[in-house]
Amino acid sequence: MCNNRKFCLFIIQLFAISAALCGRDIFVSPDGSDRNPGSSSKPLATITAAAKRAAAGDTVKIAPGIYREQIVFRKSGKPGSPITFSGTRGKNGEFLTIIEAPGKIISHWLPAPEIAPGVWKAELPVRPDLVMMDGKMIAQINARTMTLPRWKQLPPEIDEAMLWSKFGKDCRRLPGFDLLSLPPEIRVKHQYFGKRKERFWEVLNGVLAGWSRGYIYLRFTDTDMPQKHTITASNGEGFILQNASHLVFKNLQMRGSRRSFRIRGKSSHNTIDRCFLKHGSSRVRIDAGADHTTVKNSILTAGFIRSDLFQLRSAEDMRGGLLYLIFKYIIGVASSDDIGIHDNGSHTLISGNFIMQGLIGINAAGRQCEVKDNVVREMSSVGICTFAPVSGIFHGNLVMNCGIPLRIHDLRGARTRREEFHYRNLFIQAKHAGQQIYVHCESHRWGPDMVNFEKGTNCYLENPPAPVDPGKIWIYHNTFWGGNDFSPGFTVLYLAKRFRERMPFFFINNTVKWANRMESRSQPIFDGNLLYTLAAEARRGKLADPDIPRRNRAVGFEESKKLWNKNDLPGLPDVTLAEDSPAKNCGIDISRSFSVNGEKFSALPGFAPGYFKAASPDAGALQYGENMQKFIRMHRQADEFLKMFKK
Repeated sequence: MCNNRKFCLFIIQLFAISAALCGRDIFVSPDGSDRNPGSSSKPLATITAAAKRAAAGDTVKIAPGIYREQIVFRKSGKPGSPITFSGTRGKNGEFLTIIEAPGKIISHWLPAPEIAPGVWKAELPVRPDLVMMDGKMIAQINARTMTLPRWKQLPPEIDEAMLWSKFGKDCRRLPGFDLLSLPPEIRVKHQYFGKRKERFWEVLNGVLAGWSRGYIYLRFTDTDMPQKHTITASNGEGFILQNASHLVFKNLQMRGSRRSFRIRGKSSHNTIDRCFLKHGSSRVRIDAGADHTTVKNSILTAGFIRSDLFQLRSAEDMRGGLLYLIFKYIIGVASSDDIGIHDNGSHTLISGNFIMQGLIGINAAGRQCEVKDNVVREMSSVGICTFAPVSGIFHGNLVMNCGIPLRIHDLRGARTRREEFHYRNLFIQAKHAGQQIYVHCESHRWGPDMVNFEKGTNCYLENPPAPVDPGKIWIYHNTFWGGNDFSPGFTVLYLAKRFRERMPFFFINNTVKWANRMESRSQPIFDGNLLYTLAAEARRGKLADPDIPRRNRAVGFEESKKLWNKNDLPGLPDVTLAEDSPAKNCGIDISRSFSVNGEKFSALPGFAPGYFKAASPDAGALQYGENMQKFIRMHRQADEFLKMFKK
């Protein structure tokens, strides 16, 4: 018995606070009922019902099974006491809790010979957002293309105008029903492919969908038929967070939705952790206004029926390039219709994820974001793409075999200042394929201070009424391995000539292939880099800018062989520095204030004083003596996930 009334009340309040912080467990199972209390013995049947009952500190425990729901949250947890939604994993880490967008399995198929041989149709009142066959996403023609009137005659081959011609009076885009009717042997020619022509149906796995006026159409190019497969048409998204905060989602597999997570309004401090997200136009979409979103330790992939073809383009194989065109102009209308994470929010953290086999890995357009320690692989368009007005840091990422590993987009496209810091990343391409960094301007879209981009070489007026502040883009201590000999790792020479001024790039202490088009005078800093090449022009010493060797270390073919050690893994080169590497001791100390050509700069983030042991730092992501264990671990785990995709 308690003799001290105040002490007893204190103990009661303490227990109440503790219970509130710990919260309760709410159970969900496909065998449950939404009339149940949500206990372990009497679980609920839907996550939606659990979400309505959950309060700060509660954990919704979701049993194995498939849940076909679109779940909208408008409530929040509290700081230190979130609402957690936790799926179930198997003993080998399998994702057993699967959430799909609402949809239906289509079973009543009829032949549609009025369209073409091999075309089937089924009634479907509403156009689906996504069509899956046996759990894998297949290509669906966009709604506008399906409305175009059919041509009188099919073309013998597809050219680029038939894919990306603008809608309107003079539209040359191939109509949707004609796409469904194309013969199995049809090929595509495009300026991207050079002389090569790629097989259209091969990259689609011989199947294509389209919807029109209450019917879903499915074309097979062989004797296959829809009755042999599970065809699912779905609409909607997975989780929609609307002004919802302090929520945690973990151990969930999300599939079959337009977006796995859509974070909107004033949502803040939400976390997606250890989830497997696939299908749709984007796996995670963070809208402007949302802040402090964390996406970590998750796996993201398109889950397309030929995901294995999202690969680096080469002269011998442009199937990845054709997939890029199909996702942009047939599935999409004129923009890339596949993105792993699209961030328009603020203070977003994207960390430790595996983003693989799709079109674009990360679109970073938010403020104060941090993108670190991610693997981004086999993106047929772009690995990491930054937009105005992004501000943030990008470090420790392994970006491999993407059409363009790093793309600086809309450089001159906004009046707001942007600032980016890219450091300690590995950008790995095939030895003679692909670019490394591409700068995109599109200046003709914005404002009265510009003249026609396509017709003029001098795009900006002499005295613009509203000058654009391009900000500063810092690229330092990265290793760029591979790439072709004609698109060097990084050059802004041609942009500087167009825009009448130096470009806002600060390129320092990187190891990168270089070519004759590089010029140091086109930007404030192009110093301390190790520039290596196989290009004949460089071997003969013909340089566009003779100042390069003074400000950087430039080596030819033979000396470039001494750059790195040779303990390569399958698919991952060893970029640790050899004992006699020319990249040693050629950089600038950026851990403290430094000067270049008489101009003084502040220390850059990411490097504490003493980060190098010699008289000067080494160029590249790794200092001499540092190992690649972190990147090796990331690479091997990514390979394991790719094996899982195949299963």
